[in-house]
Amino acid sequence: MIMALTLSAGMVLASCGNDNDEPDAPKTQNLQSAYENENDTHFMFDINLEKDSSSIYLYNVQFAIGEQLSPVMNIRIDAPVTVDKSGKVYTYAGTNIIPYMLRGNNPVPVPNLPVTDLICTVNVNNKTYSMSFDCHGGHYDNSGKLQ
Repeated sequence: MIMALTLSAGMVLASCGNDNDEPDAPKTQNLQSAYENENDTHFMFDINLEKDSSSIYLYNVQFAIGEQLSPVMNIRIDAPVTVDKSGKVYTYAGTNIIPYMLRGNNPVPVPNLPVTDLICTVNVNNKTYSMSFDCHGGHYDNSGKLQ
């Protein structure tokens, strides 16, 4: 009798696990690309799964426009972000996004330069990122390591 009660209690406790299919990813993260000095092109990935969108900050970027390069810019792109089942790979995606030019602490919307076809993945497990989008009359690709 005692053996049957012990076995039943063990089965009840074993079934009390978490059946949630949601990943165990942090709801907010702030990740940066690896870079050597402030004048290098670098990125910050501000992830907040509790909001409709998260932000990618691009510092010291230039766009190829034909054979010319745009001036060096600091830009913020706000886009929806999702996380995979492992909780380790975040994906920003969107199109027709109005970017913000960063002028000091003042983000200024730039509706005449929409970001289209944005795909950006941030892999916290491998400490890598990759991004691709069209903006300012050209295509932008970048990938690298996170700090």
